Amino acid sequence: MLCPDLFSIYTQQELQDQLYNQLNTLKPRPSIYDPDFIAANQSERVDNIIKGTKYEQFEKKCQEISDFKQQNNLDIIVVLWTANAERICDVKPGLNTTMHELEAFLKANKAEVPPSTVFAIASINEGCTYINGSPQNTFVPGLIELAEHKHVFIAGDDFKSGQTKLKSVLVDFLVGAGIKPVSIVSYNHLGNNDGKNLSAPHQFRSKEVILL
Repeated sequence: MLCPDLFSIYTQQELQDQLYNQLNTLKPRPSIYDPDFIAANQSERVDNIIKGTKYEQFEKKCQEISDFKQQNNLDIIVVLWTANAERICDVKPGLNTTMHELEAFLKANKAEVPPSTVFAIASINEGCTYINGSPQNTFVPGLIELAEHKHVFIAGDDFKSGQTKLKSVLVDFLVGAGIKPVSIVSYNHLGNNDGKNLSAPHQFRSKEVILL
């Protein structure tokens, strides 16, 4: 049985209206909002969040994943991160280079643990595959060590499902036809608000890094 569920920091009512029949009984669970990691222009949309410390948010996610699995009698859960790009987080010894450092910083409610990493830690803790579809550095060394220690599969650093994929295909075609593109300029209008989020320098930097 395939049983979808979702988390979101805003309720996305206009999107739900378009898919009313499919989503009639499915409402986004509250999610983790940290204004330090996404663009300031997203704050006006936020209306569905989990409060508390980072560790309390982590415990909440663990409980929800566990409950969802039991309530729906599921064998496997895959957690898919499709939220807006976060800024790149710091990676340094004493912060997140080992799983023990990461756990300590989470419990201490330190600022440099982004929501995507909190979700990933919760997923790994519950034995669930975690797929990251955004370009930030969610998989810090401590998280990778935790996943290996728990024997949990993690993957992804950006879906590249929109313009990036289209431009990659077009460039390959043009070069194959003997045409060398000098510059490609585009307007991100299909990013489910992602373009607005990426208009902030720190968030756009995450995208730049992953495309290099």
